[in-house]
Amino acid sequence: MRIEDAPDPALVEQLLTRSPMRIEDAPVPRTDLWIKRDDQSGLASGGNKVRKLEYLLADALAKGHDTIVTGGGFQSNFARQAAAACARLGLRCVLGLHEGHLPTDEYRNGGNVWLDELLGADVRVYPGNTVESIQAAADELAAAGRDAYVIEMGGSNALGSLGYARAALELHETLLPDDLPQAIVVANGSNGTAAGLAAGLAALGSPIELVAMCVDEPAPGAEAGIRQIIADMWALGLPQGEVHLRVADHALGAGYGVPTDGMREAVRLLASREGILLDPVYSGKAFAGLLSELRSGTGVAAYERVLFWHTGGLPSVFPYRAEL
Repeated sequence: MRIEDAPDPALVEQLLTRSPMRIEDAPVPRTDLWIKRDDQSGLASGGNKVRKLEYLLADALAKGHDTIVTGGGFQSNFARQAAAACARLGLRCVLGLHEGHLPTDEYRNGGNVWLDELLGADVRVYPGNTVESIQAAADELAAAGRDAYVIEMGGSNALGSLGYARAALELHETLLPDDLPQAIVVANGSNGTAAGLAAGLAALGSPIELVAMCVDEPAPGAEAGIRQIIADMWALGLPQGEVHLRVADHALGAGYGVPTDGMREAVRLLASREGILLDPVYSGKAFAGLLSELRSGTGVAAYERVLFWHTGGLPSVFPYRAEL
């Protein structure tokens, strides 16, 4: 050993006098976080509703319908994806929309509602909520003698939710058994996506826990809605099994579409660290809920691997620019 290679005496002294690491000082195991990119599902910027529309529009075509009626708020992701799917299939799409949660021109005319028009949908605006707006549009078409196929809010019924039961199978076919997560976290609005995933996992006998992060209503009502759709799916013939479901509303904030600080941080964090864009209404709040559990050591923090199911919603980022 050459003189210049000898260790620094001060460093040697520091190493010799350092206390051994205690068990309680040991690093906390980190959760391995994966993302399922349903925001890349292909139609008009993608999103989770494409899986539901595959079943619902197949039913409409099988029954001979040429017109689809559905709707939502001005920034409805489902309305935009329905318009895109109808354009692809040559179906007429009538959307009953209603006033939303931001009193801005950008919210009323930009983002999803602008894409609805670009995609060729017949956009009609009504007072009230989503259920009332869809019904008003359906009533107008019926009065005009049109036999339209009506899709309820978010396509969240037993038939549409089969798309997410199939997604659970897709997940198991895509990943090796050792790569499967112990929990899946997904945004929960109209209950269909969570119901489909939970029912699909149950049908497979999978022990994966489905964590539905509420963005629309508190947990008790949301869980009742999810479990009702699951029961309806079983009535259609989906194999039954043990449902591993947890419904959480700690990221909900003041209500649907109302921004929270957690959502703002989540949207900015994932964009700046991973180049992945969340939306402010659904995936942003769901990811905020996931982050809060990991940081507090609760909920999904107990698992080695967690999958975040990205439901899309990119166009609604733009009308929320001032809120972000």
